[in-house]
Amino acid sequence: MEYFWTHKDNIPDGLGYRQFKTGHFVWLSFTVLFVVVYSVSYKNADLSLRVILLRSLSTVLILSDVIKMFILARSDVRLSDYLPLEICSFGAYFIFLDSIWYNNSFFLQMLLILFLPAAIMAILFPTTSTLPFWNFYTIHQFFYHGAMIAYIVARFIANEIPLDYPSVLASIAKILVLVGIMYLIDSIFDKNFMFLRDPYGNPLLQLIWNKAKNGRFYTICLICFSIFIIHVFYLLFKVLSLLLLQ
Repeated sequence: MEYFWTHKDNIPDGLGYRQFKTGHFVWLSFTVLFVVVYSVSYKNADLSLRVILLRSLSTVLILSDVIKMFILARSDVRLSDYLPLEICSFGAYFIFLDSIWYNNSFFLQMLLILFLPAAIMAILFPTTSTLPFWNFYTIHQFFYHGAMIAYIVARFIANEIPLDYPSVLASIAKILVLVGIMYLIDSIFDKNFMFLRDPYGNPLLQLIWNKAKNGRFYTICLICFSIFIIHVFYLLFKVLSLLLLQ
């Protein structure tokens, strides 16, 4: 418990659970189990219970972010660098709005083809891998992104997310507007929200950074990579919906 509340900026070297090692696989296993149990429970529930499940999970998701910010505020890191303005934070806000505005058509496809890939990448290539296995920020990363994945997968397997390509293009347009706003904020205040200017230790983004060899070119490559992943997930879920959910 010595380093349970310690942020990654202050952790000594050599204490991390490390990517794709035993500790990482344990947290991945718990995440997959939670996603499966929640998704199956949701699919088998009636409409009123589905709404309760969605709103309960989305509320816990937001509360977990509030708790994280409270703990960060009491630590010695610079709080302005860790405001909840990352891509998955926006995903959590959209999930909360989606659960309140049930049966909307604004968020669902964007959640599936953009925020689901982002959440999956976050647990496969975690920025907390330099932290101990039993650390608040490690636990938060896997719970937070696991909850996002569970919410979106549950709605998908319940056949509640229609997929059509024009909506994919509309979702890309929406997120490009968000990216433009966040890049402007990052540039003005010298921040790195949404990892738009620096990979911040993420192994996958570090590969893009190494290839780009330039800050602005890295941002362009990151956007292009994200659009590519969106299309990959669109095709994947389109095939799954045709094969399994009809």
